[in-house]
Formats: sequence, C-alpha cells, structure tokens
Amino acid sequence: MKLQKTVIVFSLGICFCLVNSVTGFSKEIKPEEADTIIQAFKEGTVKGTIGNYYESTDAEASDSSFSWSTTYLTVKYETLSWNRLKLGSAFFIHGEIHSDHDNNTTDPFDTDVEEAITLPELYLNYGFGQDSSLTAGRWAHGKVSHIDDCQSEGAYVQIKEIDNLELIVGFMTRFAEIDYDDGEDFGRINASQDLGTEGTYGSGSKDYLLFTEAKWQAMDILKLNPYIMSQDDYAGVYGLDVNVKTEAEDMGLTYGGRINYYHVNAQIADRDDADNFAIVPFVKKGGVRFDLGYAHFNDGTNGNALNKPAWLRDYLLLVDQLRTYGNAGSDVIFGKVKYTLDKFWTHVVIQDTAYNTTTAQGDGSQEYELQFGYNFTKNMDLNIRLFDVDFDSVDNQDYHKIETRLRFKF
Repeated sequence: MKLQKTVIVFSLGICFCLVNSVTGFSKEIKPEEADTIIQAFKEGTVKGTIGNYYESTDAEASDSSFSWSTTYLTVKYETLSWNRLKLGSAFFIHGEIHSDHDNNTTDPFDTDVEEAITLPELYLNYGFGQDSSLTAGRWAHGKVSHIDDCQSEGAYVQIKEIDNLELIVGFMTRFAEIDYDDGEDFGRINASQDLGTEGTYGSGSKDYLLFTEAKWQAMDILKLNPYIMSQDDYAGVYGLDVNVKTEAEDMGLTYGGRINYYHVNAQIADRDDADNFAIVPFVKKGGVRFDLGYAHFNDGTNGNALNKPAWLRDYLLLVDQLRTYGNAGSDVIFGKVKYTLDKFWTHVVIQDTAYNTTTAQGDGSQEYELQFGYNFTKNMDLNIRLFDVDFDSVDNQDYHKIETRLRFKF
C-alpha cells in the first residue's frame, strides 16, 4: 500500500474516532459570539504590521553582491463567530525603497518580492465541539504542520477535544512564504509552490499533499509530535519529534532537548529513500541558554537520497542560510548561545556541515549567525541578523549577509 493510501486510512480513522469523542465526552459547546451576520462583520478584529526590511549580501562570486530594502504593510481582518463560522483575510503590500546589484542587470527586489501585493490568507473557519474547527482556503500553517514556508492553500481539521492531545488532518495544493523578507505569491509556476508543477515534483506527481499530525503532551516534561505527509508519485514522509523539558529548581536550571527523526519515501526516478535525524539538548539558567546539536542526512546510492522534499526544506537545523542544504551524506554539528536581558536579546549560532564532495559546493561548509533584538515597546521592535557562510574546497561560493527589520504592530 502506498504511503498516501496509509495517510487516507489513518486520517479517516482519526476523524471517525474524534467525531465520536466530540459527541461523546466533549465539554459544553461555546456560545455564539454574534447574534447576526452583520454584527459579526461590524465587530470583527483588525491587526497588522508596518515594517522596514533591509538586506545586503557581499559574495565572492562575480556579479553576486547586492542590497535592497522594502517597506511593507500587513493587515489581517477576522469576523466574530456567527453560527460558529468565521471569515478571515490578510493583505501583504510591499514598497521598494532601494535596490542595487553590482552588474546592473538583476533587480534583487523583484527577485525576492515576487508580487508587490499578495493575499496570503483568505479562509472560512467552522468551529465544532469545544475547541475543534475546520478551516478551508488560504491560512497560516506555522503552528499547524511541518510544511515549509508560512502559508498553505487547502483545508484542514483541527481536533482539540481530549486534554493534552491535538490532532490535525488536512491537504494542501500550494504554499507560499509571506514574511518580512519575501513576497512569494501562490501558484507561481517558476517558484515551485504549486504542487502541480511537474518540473519540480516529477512527471505524474499528484497536485496535492496530504498531511496528518498529532501533538500529545504525554507528561509534564514530555511532548510527542508524530506526523505523516504524502504527495503521491513524488515523496512521502513519516516522522516523530520528541521534546523533553524539565527544571532543577534548587539550581535555577531549565534543561531538556529534542530528538527529531523522519523517513522519506522517494517516489521519483533516480532518487533513494532517506532516514534523517537530529539530537539537540539544551540548558537554560536565568537569561542564558545553550543549545548543542548533531544532525545527519542520508547518503543513498551515489549520493542521491531525497533528504529534503520541496515542502519540507526549512526543517531540522538551527540555521538555514545555505542556498541548498541537506546534501546527501551530510553530518552537521551546531551550537547556539542566547542571552536575554530585559528588552534586549542576542544569540550566536555556529553550524559546521560535512558532506559528499560536489562540484558546486565542495565537501563542507560553515555557517555563522549573529542576531540582536530589542523591544522598544510592546508593539515596536528591531532585529539585526549577520551571517557568514564559508565553503570548503571550492572557490567563489563564500558570502556574507546582513538583514535588518524594524516593525510596529497594531
């Protein structure tokens, strides 16, 4: 049985069991918040962000250095609940402030900001039971699934009727990253967000992804997050995140860590299956926290393991500044130190990666990240990120980068 069929069967089983649980032992249904649909629209909530983002990259490669800046506005509106229904929408608008490239032919603003005006969210949400809901349309999935980037187009059911257990079943047809340094739009063929793009996902691949996740607080100190994702004739993934967190009150310590494992079932020609994992312990005392980790990505036959499906790219590591990462046979060692003092925080991350030699990227890389953050007020903050990326045994690949973001939330 293909993994996609397993996802369907597993998802239907979860839905059946949880629907019974909703009717069988859920708490009293929450009252409606609006008496009329007009009241629901009139008394809806509006929130947003006004910000400025600046980026500058100094690269060794010829004609690869650039800088650009944008001022952006996000506005989100959501109605009150009426008959347990809510409508939400969000707009993201970019305005170019500065754009410069050293060969005067490529505009980095237009390259990174694919659309000046985007509609990253437009969804209908229906609540049932005590805390469960069904959402369809375009929605932010940061707390919903392991899917890469920030927004998805599709639908999902979120069931939260059992204490300490959350179950999510859904599908998506395309995804997009809508954040302060990017403006990807949905369905751009050349940006690979539309799952119907066979050039990215392979000939015959299905134009939708199925996903199922469970988030279980098994104990006060232990949280488990198993998940399954499948795009038939491209790739299937099943994995487990284990998070442990506890305290030694007499010493003022908080400590624990995470173990992440996932298996990729490659379904495209000339790509092998992969087993990848990371182990990341941490300790925190006062305003100082240390994270130390190791991750491994499979090799495969002739270095062709499919370690990173397109919709699972930014997952597992602390730093993801490499233009590509998760190379076959990669071994990654990384560490992070973060210090927080009142409204100020800073952290340093060092990440060393060794992998099979490639013509473009040599046989290893080192990434260094330094960040500073300051909260001027509850609504206004500044973030500065500095990166240095060095490649071993290959020329003209190193680069340095600075990013700044100033934003005001309302």
